[in-house]
Amino acid sequence: MSVIHISSNGFCIGLVRLALQLCLALLIMTLLLSLSPIDPISAYFDGNALAVFGDRKEQLIQQLGLDQTLIERVLTFGKALLNGDLGYSLHYQQPVSDIIWQRSQYSIYLMGCAALLSLILGYSIGLLLGISPNHPFSRTMSQLALMMNSLPSFWIGLLLIALFAIKLSWLPVGGIAPIGESPDTLNFREQVTYFVLPLITLCLSLIAPIILHTKEKVIEVNNSQHVRYARIHGLSTFSIIRFHLIRNTIVPALVIQLAGFSELLSGSVIVETVFNFPGIGETLVKAGLSGDTPLLLGITMCSAVFVFTGNTMASLLSRQLSLSTSL
Repeated sequence: MSVIHISSNGFCIGLVRLALQLCLALLIMTLLLSLSPIDPISAYFDGNALAVFGDRKEQLIQQLGLDQTLIERVLTFGKALLNGDLGYSLHYQQPVSDIIWQRSQYSIYLMGCAALLSLILGYSIGLLLGISPNHPFSRTMSQLALMMNSLPSFWIGLLLIALFAIKLSWLPVGGIAPIGESPDTLNFREQVTYFVLPLITLCLSLIAPIILHTKEKVIEVNNSQHVRYARIHGLSTFSIIRFHLIRNTIVPALVIQLAGFSELLSGSVIVETVFNFPGIGETLVKAGLSGDTPLLLGITMCSAVFVFTGNTMASLLSRQLSLSTSL
């Protein structure tokens, strides 16, 4: 009964934290929108402020709901959110929920593959470097990981475009399909080519912390007393790696990955913008540049839930790890 009571209390605390986080995100986004110099009418006509004027402009302002103050628009969004409605996009003239559902599918594929690939490669490389930390290869790779951790993802993306898309012409520059064609007309192999460069760019921006953290954790476990005891009694290196190193270092690497959901999301926004990738990140940038308040707030709310989910899972795993260590 006590375990059930504790878990229910933890669930309620998590919901309260999520509600507070959503309110804070809404307040910050409201402040940023109030300071934005963007004219939604001009952005609606792709920067042509003289495309509409007079009574037609006033009618369009009322139709788009721009005659309301920013606070009124935010309150309208909040009331609709309580009813399960994210509002109506001013720029796309579609329900916000439909836009997020359509655009998030590509982003989910990209972020999911990047998170999985960076975890597998980062942990494997960190494990190898931690086993032989004094080897010249290990030192070189550690310095390379530190350098990768300091490089901005947009610079990596531009470098990959210049090399593999422009210089060698092996891969497309960006997008998800050739100009004028629908992605549905492409087969799997043709679609994959458009994911390669964004995936590599996002993966390289995530892999360095996992490599460095895993290396230090492997060194710590490898120098522990129980591993030394096992080595003295003739346990093979493969058995030590399998039963001691991997078992005690895989969960911390997973915690690092889950706690980095905010970096994963922000990196995806930058990568999608660089490669003109039609995902939720590019849609967020367009919503900000066009002053599309409902779409901007809707994506912000979904992003806050995404980051909160990753942090909560990381916290639960970290707590489980600390309990198993204490036992």
